[in-house]
Amino acid sequence: MLLGDLSRDDYILSLPPVFARLCTKLKTLDLVNLPLGWQDVEEGVRMNVMEFETSSPEGKKAELHRKFIDIQLLISGEEAIEYSLAYPNLALYDEYRDEDDYQLTPTLEHKNVVILKPNMFAIFLPYEPHTPGNFVTESKPLKKLVVKVPVEMIGG
Repeated sequence: MLLGDLSRDDYILSLPPVFARLCTKLKTLDLVNLPLGWQDVEEGVRMNVMEFETSSPEGKKAELHRKFIDIQLLISGEEAIEYSLAYPNLALYDEYRDEDDYQLTPTLEHKNVVILKPNMFAIFLPYEPHTPGNFVTESKPLKKLVVKVPVEMIGG
């Protein structure tokens, strides 16, 4: 997992080139006024802009991906995302949904939490389970986008 903040001028210095390029594109957008739904970012890369109320992490299932990397960028509000960097025990996960590239589990081993504020982003690599959309102290509205980056784009 990688963390960053588009508000900082040096946010791209430690990012792999594909993420630096995509985040630079995101920084040029009028994020607050982006229409909701799926949009193309560049060839092979799409983003989903969404608004919803944050909720308790209790009872939520964590998701992981195999073929896509998530860049989760908070536009407004605040969001707690639970995640784990431990290699997942896939026996604890339900069936992998290849078409939608996700697998769910009710349990996050060695759980951590990151709190995103506007312009902050978290990048979740394949097999890094995460539970987004959680409140920090109470349910509040948020606007965010999730960029889906094909794993092949980071190959060397």
